[in-house]
Amino acid sequence: MVRLSTHNDISGIVAVWKEAFGDSEKDIRFFLDFHYKPENTVIFDFDGEVASVLFLIDGDMNIKGKNFPSYYLYAACTLKKFRGRGMMSEMLDFAKNLAYQRNKFFIALKPAEDSLYDYYFRFGYQSVFSKRIINFSRNDSLEFNSNNKTVDYDYFRWSEKSVEFAIEHHKYFGEYIIGNSNGYILYSINNHILNVKKFTFPAEEFLRKIKNAASYHGVESIRVELPYNSDLDLKDSEIVKSGMLLPVSEEAEHLIKTIKNAYLSLTLD
Repeated sequence: MVRLSTHNDISGIVAVWKEAFGDSEKDIRFFLDFHYKPENTVIFDFDGEVASVLFLIDGDMNIKGKNFPSYYLYAACTLKKFRGRGMMSEMLDFAKNLAYQRNKFFIALKPAEDSLYDYYFRFGYQSVFSKRIINFSRNDSLEFNSNNKTVDYDYFRWSEKSVEFAIEHHKYFGEYIIGNSNGYILYSINNHILNVKKFTFPAEEFLRKIKNAASYHGVESIRVELPYNSDLDLKDSEIVKSGMLLPVSEEAEHLIKTIKNAYLSLTLD
């Protein structure tokens, strides 16, 4: 049966996650220390065994400058021996009903792989999130094309605790942070590419700092994720889909029709 978890389920939750994603128990418990709430963790209990699990993380969907209480669905997984029985389908329905009962508007998620977009579409999730990817070299003499005006876009707004977790997650896994009173940059080095996942510095300061970081690490290529409608842009960029959104109320059904190319960052992918 589908139910909300209790603290007695934690060992079972760890076992499901570990088998599904291959993470160590230490890494899993690092996430749980920040985000585990029994009332926001949905499991499928099969004769006393945790067979499937998903997490609902608090946040808001910011639409036209207004926040709408929502959830982010994370780490949905099922033990191999129980797959193909429709357990996850029941859990997704349970999560939607739970969100509705709690006066939430949406559930956001980022499918782990592109093939899962079709799977979640069957449950009413719509592909409304996208991001712009720009690539350049630390030796390029370039500037962002900025129109010097504020660009408005809809986005999933994380809680302060989730932002804190994202920063600590970067530290925990040996990734990098540049920060001061003006903002921060979260980045990693993979395959000799400096990947910027999130930054809040003004454009000129960001560009200067990230080129210096690339020089420090001895890498040439820089990859940056931006909102689709960001006022920071380069001529050569790639637009990719980056997540889905489920409306769980009648009002949300109307609101989602106004959303296009919203931004979903800090998704732990």
